[in-house]
Amino acid sequence: MRVGRLPRMWWRFLALPLGIWLLLTAGGTAGLALTQHRSREGVVDRFEARLALLNAFVTSYTADLVERERIQAQAFLKDRVVTQRAFARSVAAFGYPAAVLLDQRGRLIQAVPADPAQVGHDLTGRYAHLRTAVRDGRPAISAVVASAVRREPVVAFAVPFDTPSGRRVFSGAVAITGSPLSSYLSSAWSLPGIRVQLTDTSGVIAASNRAVDTGAPSLALHDHPLAVALASRPQGRYRADGRWWRYSSMAVPGAPWRLSATVPEDVLYASIRGNEIAGRVAVATAAVVGLLVVGASARTRRHRHELGLSEQRFRKVFDHSRIGMTISDVRGRFVRINPAFGRMLGRPPDELAGRHFSHITHPDDLAPCLELLADCVAGRIDSFEVEKRYRHADGELVEVIVTSSLIREPGGPPQFFATQIVDMTERRALERARDRQQAELEQWAQQLQQANRQMADFIAMLSHDVRQPLTGVVARGELLLESWPELDDDERTRYVRQMTNAGHRAEQLVEEILTLAQLDAGAMVARPVRLDLTHAVREAIAALGAAPDQPITVLAPDQVIAVGDPAHLRLVLGNLLSNALKYGSPPVTVTLTHRQDKVDIKITDNGEGVPPSFVPHLFERFTRADSGVALAKPGTGIGLYLVRQLADASGIGIAYQPHQPHGSTFVLTLPCRPAAATTGAADPEWRRGPRAVPTDG
Repeated sequence: MRVGRLPRMWWRFLALPLGIWLLLTAGGTAGLALTQHRSREGVVDRFEARLALLNAFVTSYTADLVERERIQAQAFLKDRVVTQRAFARSVAAFGYPAAVLLDQRGRLIQAVPADPAQVGHDLTGRYAHLRTAVRDGRPAISAVVASAVRREPVVAFAVPFDTPSGRRVFSGAVAITGSPLSSYLSSAWSLPGIRVQLTDTSGVIAASNRAVDTGAPSLALHDHPLAVALASRPQGRYRADGRWWRYSSMAVPGAPWRLSATVPEDVLYASIRGNEIAGRVAVATAAVVGLLVVGASARTRRHRHELGLSEQRFRKVFDHSRIGMTISDVRGRFVRINPAFGRMLGRPPDELAGRHFSHITHPDDLAPCLELLADCVAGRIDSFEVEKRYRHADGELVEVIVTSSLIREPGGPPQFFATQIVDMTERRALERARDRQQAELEQWAQQLQQANRQMADFIAMLSHDVRQPLTGVVARGELLLESWPELDDDERTRYVRQMTNAGHRAEQLVEEILTLAQLDAGAMVARPVRLDLTHAVREAIAALGAAPDQPITVLAPDQVIAVGDPAHLRLVLGNLLSNALKYGSPPVTVTLTHRQDKVDIKITDNGEGVPPSFVPHLFERFTRADSGVALAKPGTGIGLYLVRQLADASGIGIAYQPHQPHGSTFVLTLPCRPAAATTGAADPEWRRGPRAVPTDG
């Protein structure tokens, strides 16, 4: 009778709390699933937004390239007869490896590299983008095609323009392996394992952040699962190589291209995986706790008859608990210790029995514990929780949380303290490590923000400084074309010299940017050889194309031999000489002197010099002085940074010295003998030419 009634009584008391627990657990699980789903949707939205930013950059890049191509063509390729040399110079200004110039019927006029066999042939039948540019008179961008000259996979930009001889089309081609877009895609998105590529309408890769086989640059060959997925939907997910991948794609306006990106989902969702796991653990923990509460509620109402078994159950809990538990008298002496507490301190329980807790407590934590103990005995508090440190048997400190309650007889004096001890050593170590990592992350974030601000300033300066010389060249060129008959020879020469100076400035900016990119990519390799420094200095001065009112005096022997990288030295000298003319005042002097086994090149001007407060930052990246002549002169703030990096890479010393009574002196120090055992032959480009006596450069 009693055995049959017991289950029914259990369910009568369990039904309501168990139903509430099921509802709460189901609601929590549903809420967690919805939250995680929204979090993943947010990550996907940010992924697609980042792809849209890349797409906007590609669109802007192609539009800007087409516009600059049109302006360049109208400025230099509208003569009735375009020589191979003039055409090659225009193509070199863009950095194209190959280009063609067509007449209004689509026939080839000039090509780089030169191909006389193709001159006069109609190329519009073979290339759709050339046909569009010739017949429709609008710019066109090609899919991936074989170059008309080099026969390698390229992407071409065809731009029509009008000349007195009729419409012409200039088309420059960029090999897909050397495309600036590929370089940008490689560095623009640093997510591990991400694959970003531009494909044409036929699925051929035009640019990618990965290496592409130029013999078969097809997306279907390089990433077949992605190609199949893109053929079905523009975005979504697919499974490949045992992983789920998230992908998205969008068309590039104005070009027959499509930008796509794919990334493993475990990488994409890595930033929220910890939150997902924590949420699941929290729901599971809440469910377990709720279930325990349900059971406790039922047991409280139904198991009063089991009070006689409480002592036996207490002993089992006490002895088999995973946390430390003790029973001590009101003076703090241990009466009973469970095995977990003995293991925590590396001591057997019998050794601790009868001892005062002060014997194993850190001296700095003893006074607060004694004060809490006294408050409990005096009746001011019934229990307390405190963090303290115990001494392990091997001398190490054990960080714990102690929770202690004073047990009293009903209406009588205090009997003993029941205490629980939780070992927090590992957790506190993890928390300290977390705090250190958080501090490091904050520091890195500040450094990243500072780098972003510097980059924004650099881009703003760069857009202004590059546009200014190009605008000057175009404006003066148009003025010369319109007013050529009315201008005398001196005025023509003055305009041409201004155009040349602006062109040199633009060329210097481009060279600085390319050099900076090579330095950041680690692609700058020094190749030191023996060279004639006197001749090198004179060639660098000649390359500046300085105006007659900006003389440079060279004080040097007829021949000074040292060891250095000719290309790096040319860039360093060009930058320092340009700075002397730009920020200094005449006279500018270059002095070459021997010093034991080294040669010093001193470049001196008589300007206002470098402000003393700015000297420590003189060779830093993206920095410019905030006072003096630097405020009135355009600049990017990377010139002297490049000088320092190139000099270090080439084994050349670089130093700044104030010039008395005013001005600046930059000193380059080159060794007379190579540092390694193998010596290079003298570079013919630097050794040829006459040896002149010191004169004004």
